[in-house]
Amino acid sequence: MDIDIKIIGPGCKKCLEAADVVRMVAKEHGLPVQIEKISNTERMAEFGIHMTPAVVIDGDVKCAGRVPGTAEVLTWLKKAGGKCCR
Repeated sequence: MDIDIKIIGPGCKKCLEAADVVRMVAKEHGLPVQIEKISNTERMAEFGIHMTPAVVIDGDVKCAGRVPGTAEVLTWLKKAGGKCCR
């Protein structure tokens, strides 16, 4: 089963960078992910996001207002992926 990831933001440079970091980490470690970009302000509000970019993994907001680092993304994906990520 794919790890559900949402990149939330208006599509600015930092939002694109956050998506690239997540995509790169998933690819490097062979992790199955489904990435959805959300730029609609009403959908952002559903997640309680007030600062972008934000990364949501399996419904849990992992960070907001910054681009995450590769090591922390890997940690999040390993936890979300269970056995497939060991």
